[in-house]
Amino acid sequence: MIDVKLPDIGEGIAEGEIVKWSVQAGETIAKDQALLEILTDKASVEIPAPAAGTVDALLFEEGDLVPVGSIIARIQDGSATASSPASATASAPHQSPPVQPQATHQSQTPQINVLATPSVRRFAIEKDVDLNQIQGSGPYGRILREDVEKRSATATVAEPSTPVTPPTKPAVSEQQGSTHSANETRIPLRGIRRKIADQMVKAKFTAPDFFYGDEADLTELVQFRKNMATELKPEGIKLTYLPFIIKAVISGLKAYPNLNASLHDEAQEVVMKHDYNIGFATDSPNGLFVPVIHHADRLSIIALSREIQRLAEQVREGKASSAEMRGGTFTLTNIGAIGGTMCSPIINHPEVGIMGINKIYQKPMVHQGEIAIRWACNLSLAFDHRVVDGADGARFCNHVIHLLQNPQRLLLET
Repeated sequence: MIDVKLPDIGEGIAEGEIVKWSVQAGETIAKDQALLEILTDKASVEIPAPAAGTVDALLFEEGDLVPVGSIIARIQDGSATASSPASATASAPHQSPPVQPQATHQSQTPQINVLATPSVRRFAIEKDVDLNQIQGSGPYGRILREDVEKRSATATVAEPSTPVTPPTKPAVSEQQGSTHSANETRIPLRGIRRKIADQMVKAKFTAPDFFYGDEADLTELVQFRKNMATELKPEGIKLTYLPFIIKAVISGLKAYPNLNASLHDEAQEVVMKHDYNIGFATDSPNGLFVPVIHHADRLSIIALSREIQRLAEQVREGKASSAEMRGGTFTLTNIGAIGGTMCSPIINHPEVGIMGINKIYQKPMVHQGEIAIRWACNLSLAFDHRVVDGADGARFCNHVIHLLQNPQRLLLET
């Protein structure tokens, strides 16, 4: 029997959430076949099977947070011959928790091939419940603690010879674990949604932020991008506004380096970053992710366009690596692609600044002393006030706007 442990899946990562099991108990699998999907630091990682064989047991449920090094599954590698009842009984201590004689009857059937976590097995022993007689209501028929409780409560009122009806499965929606009632649906907070919730709570309760917004006249940039996009399209390059904005932001971070930093809360140190790793929020079928363009200051507008396109495709296909989701020093969120003239972004802690890009739209504006129809865009910024003063935040925004309003000058930035 092979114990499959949750491997070390990244520096500083102590646990992962089981998003989805790709196999079922009793299934025959090949070496390196995907066993499950684990979510860590907003990145999904597939864990492969270490050997070919038959899945003996899955020891955790979808949605469980599992510490690194924990045994998550057991695989019968196929080298052992079929066991006799006597040998199966002898192997029981290896596959289930130690039996406490005081808590169970000697006549109880060994609970070997049932699908249940160690904690549920221990609880069943305490309640003197035979797991072999329970139909589990969890994923793939996994026996849950509630199933044991129901069985225990039924057994106290039933005659020993009275058959007990297995507990009825709760109604399940398309999302695993969701339950319905007459007037509401409850969906477990799992996967990327739980990661986002944890990160947002941490950011709002850790960093006292302040909001700053201003308007930019992007008329020249709109025309310049339009001309260049047409020229680059035959090369397969999708030129958006984001590469230009990243270039302007990097210039601003170099001028005001305390915005390219983080605050180490325990050591009470401001950590100034010398790399410019720009994260950009990306919507996907699996939720909101923030891939990071590492060393973005070393890339041209065209190279930035290619990297943005590559990372966005990786995220939407669920193939982005954990390394591509870590190490950001400043974040951009482009809500304008959907709509809206203003937003209040939440800092991607432990970074100290984030900029929201709202929609680019036409409106009457004063240009060279006259009213004209121009292309406007509001920029929404949030800063950690423990590190960034309001004046520096405003100067940074002015610096970025000046470059965006003068695209030829922006292209001279290094």
